[in-house]
Amino acid sequence: MTSTPSTSRSKTFRLTAIGVAATTLCVGSAGFVAAANPASAFGQAVGTAVHAAGVDWSDMPAGYTQAQYEAFWGAEYSGEDLVELQALWSLDETETKSRAGQMILDGEQLPFEPGAHTTPKPSTEEIAANQAYIDSGHTSEDLAALSALWNVDEMEAKVRAGEILLAGKELPLP
Repeated sequence: MTSTPSTSRSKTFRLTAIGVAATTLCVGSAGFVAAANPASAFGQAVGTAVHAAGVDWSDMPAGYTQAQYEAFWGAEYSGEDLVELQALWSLDETETKSRAGQMILDGEQLPFEPGAHTTPKPSTEEIAANQAYIDSGHTSEDLAALSALWNVDEMEAKVRAGEILLAGKELPLP
């Protein structure tokens, strides 16, 4: 059985269309990933490749430079510090990082030191107490009741309850 010229053209057209669609998806996905983290090695490689191909495309948001990005994160400010600066300056995330990064580059002081608003990591004992509570099988309603009883947030109540359980005592629940 032989194929007709129209069948061959139809297959060629279909394969070409599939190839174009796959290439478009790959390039678009690479651009999305690079935009999500422009400072990553992959983001920088995509930016360089796109520039080399003659496309005027920036891997950083408008008004935000690589130098500002590196200055802000290189100074060891945390994500929580960023949220505090956003609230203080009433700016969005990119504008805040841009302004803070430029201030660092200019040798100016930010309103607080890096890490000032970073939540400390829990101690080994707190992690063990938290796990003890989780493993105890108590419900979220029990946790809410303990939180209300002790007038603390649920994370603190979970640790406190876990410490009580680890000490072999009963929780003050009805």
